[in-house]
Amino acid sequence: METMMEPALLNYFIYNDELKDTCDFNSRFIEKGPGIYEVIRFQDGKPLFLDEHIRRFFQSAKYEKLPLELTEEQIRERIKTLIISNRAKQGNIFFELTINPEKGPVFTAWVMPSYYPSKEELTNGVVIKTMTGARKKPHSKRINLPVRKTADKIIQGEHVAEVLMISDSGLVTEGSRSNIFFVKDTALYTPPLKLVLPGITRSVIIRLARENGIKVFEEDIRFDHIQRFDSCFLTSTSRDVLPVRQIDKLRYSVSSPVIRKLISLFEDMAFEYFLNFSWD
Repeated sequence: METMMEPALLNYFIYNDELKDTCDFNSRFIEKGPGIYEVIRFQDGKPLFLDEHIRRFFQSAKYEKLPLELTEEQIRERIKTLIISNRAKQGNIFFELTINPEKGPVFTAWVMPSYYPSKEELTNGVVIKTMTGARKKPHSKRINLPVRKTADKIIQGEHVAEVLMISDSGLVTEGSRSNIFFVKDTALYTPPLKLVLPGITRSVIIRLARENGIKVFEEDIRFDHIQRFDSCFLTSTSRDVLPVRQIDKLRYSVSSPVIRKLISLFEDMAFEYFLNFSWD
C-alpha cells in the first residue's frame, strides 16, 4: 500500500531525522507500506494545537499496532525544524509514519498545499454530498483508506466541499476530512465519539460551546431524521467552523446565531493560542 501523495511545498522536508531538499521528495516514489498521518495548521510560524495532534498521532499508532519509536518531543522538534528551515509563515504540515517492508518505520513531514474557506463560503455555507460507508477504525488516521478515495472522487466529480459518510445501519458518522454538527434551536447535536475520528477542532468546539452555555448532545443521528435540524456545520483543521447550506437536496439555514457565535469564539481562542505559543 502506498501513502497519500500530497505534494511537498517550499524548500525542505523531513525524512526521519534528516532535512532534505523537496526536489528529492517530488522526484521519487514515497515509501510503501501501511501508515498513519496527521495534518497541522500553522500561522506566523506557529502550529495550532501541536501537542494535541502529536498525542493523536500516538493514539493512531496504538490502534494500528504500528511501532512508533519516536518521542513526542522528537516529533515536536522535527516540526519546528521544518517550519524554521522553510521560513514558513502560514499553511498546513502533513506528517506520517510509514512501515516500509524493507526499511521499517519511516517518519516523513512536509509543508503541503492547503485550502481554507473563502469569505463567501463562510457567509453562504457549502454544499456537501453523502455516501454509504464508514471507516472501520474511526479513532485512527490511517493512510490510503478506500472510503477516503471514494469520497475524493465524489468531491472532485460533483464539485462539492465534502462528503458525509453514512453507516450501513443508516447513522450519520463524519465527513471524509471533517466532523459534523447539527443545530436545533440553541443546542448542538453531533455523532458520538465511538463513531468518528476524535477531531481536534471538534473537541475544542464542544468545550467552547459548553463553557458558553450551549448544550451539546453526542448521540446517534439517523440520516433519515436530519431534516429535523435547523442548521449544520463542519469542523476540521483547515476549515475551523464551516456552515453547510445543503446536504444532497436538503437545505439548511446558514444564519444560525449559534454557529456565528461558535465561529467568533473559535477565532478568539485560536488568536490567544498563537499569541501565547512557545516552542520552549
